Amino acid sequence: MLPSSEEEARHITYRTFLHTLEALAAAPETQCELMGDFNTAWEIRDDALAGHYLMGTGFFSAPQESAVLELLAAVRPIPVNDMPAGSGRAVNLAAMRHPAWEPIRDMARNLIMTLAPVTEINREYLRHHPDMR
Repeated sequence: MLPSSEEEARHITYRTFLHTLEALAAAPETQCELMGDFNTAWEIRDDALAGHYLMGTGFFSAPQESAVLELLAAVRPIPVNDMPAGSGRAVNLAAMRHPAWEPIRDMARNLIMTLAPVTEINREYLRHHPDMR
């Protein structure tokens, strides 16, 4: 399904970004499960960095946008290429237990709260557009 408007595209992108934030905020075991036990560290980092697509769109207030940018700046240098990768729980769990992820989990939890008003608007929008769920 292709979005038929820029507004729809922003809502779809935000929904995906929120899912990524929820995964980032979770415990390592849950992160692996949510990401399908396949290259979890690389995938979750890459998905988080896609939050840049929401910058400058007017979707966030200035403080919210700053908070998102702060998280993205913290995620970018995570050394995912130096972490175990592949498929399976053991290898991905080892990667997600890397100490670099600990502050990211806390930042993601805080960002979810900061973005609560945007999330409510997004959920309401999606409620009125059931074909986008």
